[in-house]
Amino acid sequence: MKAYLKFPVILILLGIILAACAGANFQNVDKEYVLTTDLRNGNLIYLGVSDEINGQENPTLSAKPGETITVILINGGQGQHTVTFPEVQASTEVVSEKGEESSVTFTVPNIHGEMEYFDSVGNHADLGMRGKLVVTETGAPMPVTTTTSNGDPAVIAAFQKGACGSCHAIPGIPNAVGVVAPSLAEINTVAEEHINSDSYAGKATSAEEYIHESIFEPNLFIAPACPTGACAPDVMPAALKDTLTTDEINAIVSYLHGLPDGAYTETTTTTDAVTAPIQDDNSGADIIRDPTDIPAPIGARDPMIVRLDLEAMEVIGQLADGTTYTYWTFNGQVPGPFFRVRVGDTIEVHMKNSGSSVMNHSVDFHAVTGPGGGAVMTQTKPGEETVFTAKALNPGLYVYHCATPMVADHISNGMYGLILVEPEGGLPEVDREFYVMQGELYTAGAFGEHGHQASDTTKLLNEDPEYFVFNGAVNALVNQKPLKANVGESVRIFFGVGGPNFTSSFHVIGEIFDRVYDQASLTAAPLTDVQTTLVPPGGATMVEFDLEVPGNFILVDHALSRLQRGLAGYLVVEGDPNPDIINGTPSSGSGH
Repeated sequence: MKAYLKFPVILILLGIILAACAGANFQNVDKEYVLTTDLRNGNLIYLGVSDEINGQENPTLSAKPGETITVILINGGQGQHTVTFPEVQASTEVVSEKGEESSVTFTVPNIHGEMEYFDSVGNHADLGMRGKLVVTETGAPMPVTTTTSNGDPAVIAAFQKGACGSCHAIPGIPNAVGVVAPSLAEINTVAEEHINSDSYAGKATSAEEYIHESIFEPNLFIAPACPTGACAPDVMPAALKDTLTTDEINAIVSYLHGLPDGAYTETTTTTDAVTAPIQDDNSGADIIRDPTDIPAPIGARDPMIVRLDLEAMEVIGQLADGTTYTYWTFNGQVPGPFFRVRVGDTIEVHMKNSGSSVMNHSVDFHAVTGPGGGAVMTQTKPGEETVFTAKALNPGLYVYHCATPMVADHISNGMYGLILVEPEGGLPEVDREFYVMQGELYTAGAFGEHGHQASDTTKLLNEDPEYFVFNGAVNALVNQKPLKANVGESVRIFFGVGGPNFTSSFHVIGEIFDRVYDQASLTAAPLTDVQTTLVPPGGATMVEFDLEVPGNFILVDHALSRLQRGLAGYLVVEGDPNPDIINGTPSSGSGH
């Protein structure tokens, strides 16, 4: 074949192939939605991007029965995600990297009602990533609730055209007044009778399914008989689907089926809400690292390979009495584990990220010489593990922390710890060693506000924390896990600041540091007879002192306003008094 004829033939063949592929794999799409992932106030959400749902969190999608729709998911950079529609067994692929996208196309079943969609990765659905696809003949979302003549929303429970009942407020829906059935038993009786009748053309098999179905198919529903003394006509719209949002429908159905039979047999016009007691359970996990949780001294030995195991765990922990917070931790506690090696050792770091995590996590060891202190090798996705090795070249006490963007966010949520690189031959012997780290938390609620607190990125960026803490929580080292020692003993405190923003003026009230290894330099001569020592964020120090008298010695940051935001600890010293050193009668209220 001549060359000038080959090119048109190739184009024709290519067109035939593409057309065939298109016919086999592509559908005409009636509606398209675009979602992206986001983290809002500590909760994961879908955020609507396309016009109809732009800016909405976990938006309610809509379609007509039989329509073909496409849902596109874009990863916003907070972990791995999918969009799954379980009723039609349709799902996007997992998107793992920021900006990565995937789509799913399916035909909406020929039904009326609603279908759930959610993120099927880990526990992301429980963390807030779920929404609904409403299927109606109009293909439009349910409108917001209309109002009555007095301005109250018109909320009608379990009724359709011609239905009526007695007026009541609906618990869980603020300022909502509407019509409730004369009794739940009557609703169930009517529903069961209709379901079992020859004229019924729906699919419900229970009263609850019948109520849901009636919302979207009013012609399938038979209302209970209208009692006397019903509400005014302006609270009785023609059809539920014209007045209720999906969330209100679900709230009403749940409410009705939680009532005892006959709860509303009488006619009344009260607007007092019938409310069940709310159990406010603010208990969280104990995330406080015990200050004595320290490996034994190494002393004199040859260099070796030392394995360090870290697991990123996102934990709802107890921040204060009545207050919880979602901590991001190493190994479930704050700070992370205390590691102890000697100069010349090779550390083999195994960085895991729990499969239940929302975020990617990593670790940067300030003791490591190399890019990112190891962070470039440990950007670890949920459910995965990374490994790297490094030689400990310099003795000292070093901070390690998560270094996944936004780094300050990961640190403030609790991802920091200390690693001690002992000099050759080890450290001088002391009777007791303690592990203490200082950090800040930036909560949405004010200091002391009860309930679960979300993190506040604006406060973090403005360096405006609500809490300052030792070892993760308010007064963690006061009532729960104080430092304990005896008169005549020598103590060493390994102290570090995770931060991420504030320098500590570390001080023990009533004691003088006999030795301070400034900036955690273990090879320089220590400072002696020091009252207060500065430790910057991402820095550490080692202090040593002997105990001459008993009492409660308070650990503080001498920027003492921080005492009022949770930053204090006790060194409880027991033993006989020593009046030659201090003598007198303690006054009440001293805190010592």
